[in-house]
Amino acid sequence: MTPSTPVPPAGRLPAGPRSGRPAALCAVLAALCAAAACGPGGAAPAAEGGTRTVEAANGTVEVPADPRRVAVLWRPTLAAATLLGADVVAAPGDPGAPGGGLAPFLPADPPEPGPEVVSDSPAENDIDIERLATTEPDLIIGVRTGNGLQAELLPRLEAIAPTVLLDWDGTASWRDHLTEVGAVLDRGARAEEAEAGYRAAVDQAREEIEAAAGDPAGIEVSLVRLQDEREIRLETPASFPGQVIADLGFARPATQRTAPDGTGTDYIAESYENLDRADGDIVFVLAGSGYADAPGTFTGGVWDELGAVRRERVFAADYDQWGASNHYAAHRIIDDVTGAVTGETAPAV
Repeated sequence: MTPSTPVPPAGRLPAGPRSGRPAALCAVLAALCAAAACGPGGAAPAAEGGTRTVEAANGTVEVPADPRRVAVLWRPTLAAATLLGADVVAAPGDPGAPGGGLAPFLPADPPEPGPEVVSDSPAENDIDIERLATTEPDLIIGVRTGNGLQAELLPRLEAIAPTVLLDWDGTASWRDHLTEVGAVLDRGARAEEAEAGYRAAVDQAREEIEAAAGDPAGIEVSLVRLQDEREIRLETPASFPGQVIADLGFARPATQRTAPDGTGTDYIAESYENLDRADGDIVFVLAGSGYADAPGTFTGGVWDELGAVRRERVFAADYDQWGASNHYAAHRIIDDVTGAVTGETAPAV
C-alpha cells in the first residue's frame, strides 16, 4: 500500500508502517516546491515587483506583488502558506511545546529555520506585537472569526506591514482557506494543484480500502476523542476528521451523525459511562498533547463493552494531527485510516 502524501503519520501515538508514494501526488508536491524554490536557507529578501490589491474580510488591501517574508496569525494559515511555497517568518504557537506546537501545520521535513513563534499560546489574539515586528514581515495574514479578536489588533498590525484578514467560520473552512490564501499570495494555481492532490489521495485510498474491506459505505467508523479522564467527545461529520472520513466514503454510527441539539457542532460530549455510544465497526481513539496521560491501549473496564474492542478493531491516533484542520493533516488522516482498514497498522488493544 502507498501513502497519500510524502507526509507520514506523526505524533504522540504510533501509527503503522507505510511505504512508497503515489506518483501523481509526488509530482504535484514537487511542482509546488520547485515553483516556490523550497528549501532551507536564511531570511528571504524584501518584497519586490510593486503591489497588487486583494479583497479581504477587512476590505481592499494593497499587498506586495511578490511577498518574501510572510507572517501568519493562525496555524491553519501556516499550513496553507507553506503548502503554497511561501516563506513564513512568523506564526502563533506554544513556545513551551516541542517545535512550538507547529508540527501538525508543517510538512514532514520543513526547511530550516522555521517560523518564529510570536505568541505565548495558539489563542487567536495572543500575539506578541513587538516580537512580530522584529521578524520584519512584508505581509501579515490573519483571520476574522466570530470573536473578531484579531480585527481589534488591526491598527497595530498594519503599522508593521500590510495586513489581510480572512474569514474563518470553523473547521469547515480549511478547504476554502487554502484557496483564499492562494489568492492573497497570487498562487491560486498552486492551491488548485494542492486540492487536486488531496482528491487524488482520497481516490487512491478508497481503491485500497475497497480492495481490502469492501465498500466503505458499509463500514461505520467511530471517532472518539479522549478529552480528559472524565469526558469523551464523539466527533461528528462536521468536525475536521469527520469531513475527511466522509470524503473517504465511510458511514458513521447513528450516535455520531448529528449533535443532539441539531446545530451541526463538531462533537458530542459524553461521560465514560456512555462509552457504548462510541462503538462502531472500526473505532479511532484520538488523544493529543492536551491529555498527556491518555491511555495508548484500550482494553479492560468499560472498553471491554465495545464490540470493536472484542474484534480488535480499535486504533489510536494523534488528535494534535487529526484536529489540525489543514491539508497536511488531511493527508495524515488518510494514511492512518487506510493503514488501519487494510491491516498495515496494528490495533491498540
